[in-house]
Amino acid sequence: MRGEVGAARILVPTAIRRGDVIDVRALVEHPMATGLFRDAAGNPIPAHFINDVSVTYGDREAAHFVWTSGISRDPFVEFSLRADREAELRLIWKDNRDGVFQQSVDIKFVA
Repeated sequence: MRGEVGAARILVPTAIRRGDVIDVRALVEHPMATGLFRDAAGNPIPAHFINDVSVTYGDREAAHFVWTSGISRDPFVEFSLRADREAELRLIWKDNRDGVFQQSVDIKFVA
């Protein structure tokens, strides 16, 4: 996953049954710079951080997070979700430099 700002990995259980409450985990590659630090030459490092995370499950918003520069580099988020239908689970991240990144997984039930 290393190398690209906004690259992400979303993990869901491999065996999901209708009605299960599952843990969704996502890891996003991002510098999450606060704007309060300086590089080795003493120059300020400009702020660059994710400030909005939206989660949709099918056609409905399932979660929404508002973040600040206080979140660590390469942030990890985890939340619970009731798997009540087979649908796409999409995470969209926006940062303070107008970057928009997204990743999705399909929620499928075991037979």
